[in-house]
Amino acid sequence: LEAELASKRPLLAADLEVYGGPAACPGGKANAAEVLQTFAALADLPSECLGAYVISMSHYASDVLAVKLLQKASGVKIPMRVAPLFETREDLQAAPTVMKRVLASTAYDHGGFHEVMLGYSDSSKDAGKLASLWELHTAQESLLGIAKDAGVEMNFFHGRGGSIGRGGGPQHLALLSQPAGSIKGGYRVTVQGEQINAYFGSLGTAIHSFQSYAVTILEHTVAPPPLPTASQRALMQKLSDESAAFFQQTIYKSANGVFAKYFHTASPSAALGSMNLGSRPAKRKTAGGIETLRAIPWVFAWTQMRLHLPVWLGGGEALTNLAKTEEGMKELKDMYASWPFFTALVDLVELEISKAEPAISSYYDQKCCTSDPNLKALGIELREKLGEAITIFLKISGKPALLATQPKTKAAFMARSKYLNALHAIQGEAMGRIRAEGGPAEESEEYKVLNDAMIVTVQGISAGMNNTG
Repeated sequence: LEAELASKRPLLAADLEVYGGPAACPGGKANAAEVLQTFAALADLPSECLGAYVISMSHYASDVLAVKLLQKASGVKIPMRVAPLFETREDLQAAPTVMKRVLASTAYDHGGFHEVMLGYSDSSKDAGKLASLWELHTAQESLLGIAKDAGVEMNFFHGRGGSIGRGGGPQHLALLSQPAGSIKGGYRVTVQGEQINAYFGSLGTAIHSFQSYAVTILEHTVAPPPLPTASQRALMQKLSDESAAFFQQTIYKSANGVFAKYFHTASPSAALGSMNLGSRPAKRKTAGGIETLRAIPWVFAWTQMRLHLPVWLGGGEALTNLAKTEEGMKELKDMYASWPFFTALVDLVELEISKAEPAISSYYDQKCCTSDPNLKALGIELREKLGEAITIFLKISGKPALLATQPKTKAAFMARSKYLNALHAIQGEAMGRIRAEGGPAEESEEYKVLNDAMIVTVQGISAGMNNTG
């Protein structure tokens, strides 16, 4: 790739008809035709129309160089900046090595500026919230150091979703928890789904949102948050590793795949794939298990059944284990009081688990998990783990109850709860009837009525919870 970037020889034949379909492209591959057609269209568009070329699931330096080469070969006059997107925990850990190789390439013209996109959704689904946030934090610190050594200005593009499980939450908590030096006078972030209306739905709301962003960015730029101590870093890495291991063992390595069975049985995950929610298919691949499920339906399903598992699983266990000793509990309290990153992490999780309702999850189990005692046992275990997570997060923050310092937020959610409870009752009943042995056939009128009830309740609960995932 470096040789081709430096070469003056054309990569593609001048008479190649890229819009002629797969047959006209090298190897006759449909995906090759689509790629070449995309870059041909980029060459035809004014550069003012184009921003960053984001590479989803980036793994290697060659991912970045290939996009640069295809722009050159296709005749893009003013090349788009290339932003690799590092999404999983493993990719975030490898990001510094990848970018060091990219910036060291003599054939790659970065113009003294480079953008890197960070994925909050898939890293959280891959390893849990606590491990995800720490890997994002350390990746940014390492990337800033590599960029500084290369004499390059590094800008981060934060791929945040609407829910806390996908990187969302209050703006001030999200920004002030960023590592020192990562925000310098500007901040690039995705705002998607219902969050667009929540932040920019009216003139007054939009002004308030931009003011909030501006003030927090200014604060972070002028007075960056304090750096963690060496002992805090070591402790956070230990917590991250332990939480990720527990999260992955529970979800991806459960005995006989019982976790996947429970997820698909006790949640409305099956209904989400057929609904017009989200900008992409529910799965990356048609086959495969939970690992192929996208982060939006993953978080959405747990929100619907009110367990909110992606936010606390793994982290709750790691923190509980550390807090078993008096010294460990003191270290956690000290970090909460002195380190904005850890403060924001605890407060964000508290905000999300305040919406959890174990009784509703238990009701879903009673309606949908009647034929398998293993599924019921897992549901009971998860609700016990949720209770333990709530206990440890409250101990760390020193609050008497969830949202004790946010009475307005608590009152607003409580006002919606009675309507949510009715919707959950209907949804659980509809799921139970659809999935029962000898249940209605898909072509029957009863099935259509039950399916319509499912769709309405999913949308209603989403509105009541204020996010779709």
